Amino acid sequence: MSPKKGRALDIGCGSGLLVEKLASYYDEVVGIDISNQMLDLAKSKRQLTNTVYLNMNAEQLNFNEKFDFIVSRTTFHHLDDIASVIQQMKELLNEEGRIVILDNVSEVETPPTYVYKLGAIQEFLPHCFKFGIKNAIRIYNHNTSKSWLEHLASDKYLSEQNYYDLYEKLLPGCQFHKMGWAMGVVWTK
Repeated sequence: MSPKKGRALDIGCGSGLLVEKLASYYDEVVGIDISNQMLDLAKSKRQLTNTVYLNMNAEQLNFNEKFDFIVSRTTFHHLDDIASVIQQMKELLNEEGRIVILDNVSEVETPPTYVYKLGAIQEFLPHCFKFGIKNAIRIYNHNTSKSWLEHLASDKYLSEQNYYDLYEKLLPGCQFHKMGWAMGVVWTK
């Protein structure tokens, strides 16, 4: 990526962490999310002169302009029609543009709630060292809250094999990258 060239789109941008990083590489970065709460956080903490945050459903991408880079992290397991979203992404991509998708994979389509609770417990001590005790408690409380666990209960993960099969079909010639609990795919138009 060459500095300050072109446009980037982050699908499912959340609090804008990746949008903020991409802003040093692109003329304009657009972050979309369906959560107004996350967008408000992004705007208050990570609004830069070359960033835009929009409330938009990833399954209904509505843009007149094209992008040079389209990325999505841990969003696709929330989508009902991945094939349609990929098609929209391809249509929004400039020639020589790149799509990068990172998402969770699991042999269990929707893991039981206790798995997430155990994960929150396991992450607590590392979070204490990384973010401090106060923030680690805040993260733990969020990750074990009723609303967050209900949100996670709606997740539908692909198995690793289904991930390979689906993305190879939708993005022929793409490159795959396994990263622990996640799979990444990179495709250039």
